Amino acid sequence: MYNRYYKFIKELEVGVKDLSQDYSNVIILCIGTKKVIGDAIGPLVGENIKYLENNYIKIYGVLESTINFNNAKSILTEIYEKFDNPYIITIDAALGNKENMGKVILTKGYIKIGKALEKSICFYSNLNIKCVVGKNTNSMINNLAELKNVEKKEVENIVNMVSVGIGKVFSTN
Repeated sequence: MYNRYYKFIKELEVGVKDLSQDYSNVIILCIGTKKVIGDAIGPLVGENIKYLENNYIKIYGVLESTINFNNAKSILTEIYEKFDNPYIITIDAALGNKENMGKVILTKGYIKIGKALEKSICFYSNLNIKCVVGKNTNSMINNLAELKNVEKKEVENIVNMVSVGIGKVFSTN
C-alpha cells in the first residue's frame, strides 16, 4: 500500500510541475455521485480536501453538491466565466480493463465523463486523475452494476490515497 501512495504522490508532483506557468487558479473538479459507491470517489475526495480551498485553490464537487453529467456543463461555464486562466485537475472514477483495476492513472488533456454509462461530456483538463474501480463491460446496465458492486473498502483506499497525495503536494506548493 505504501508503494502505491509514494508512486501516486511522485506522479502527481510531476503532473503539476507546469503550475509554475501563469495560471489564475487551481480548480479541482471532483466528479461523481454519492448515490453509487463506485462513482463516489470524486465527491469523497472533494470532501476530504476542501480544507485546501483558499483564494488560489478552488474545490468543486463535494458530497452536498456533486458534479455529474447533468450539471458539468454549467459548472464548467461558471468556472470559465469566473477565472481567466484556470489550471483544472479532474478526479473521476473509471471503469477499465482487468489489468488497471484498483489503479489511479494520471493523464493530461481531454477527459470524457459519463462514458461508462453511455453518456459523455468531453472537456479539457490540465491533469486527470482516473481512479479505476472496476471492469468496463461495454454495456451500460452491466457497467452500472459494476459501479454499484465495488467494494467499499477499495473506494476508501483510493479516496484516502488521492486525498493524502493532493494534500501533500498542495501543502508544499
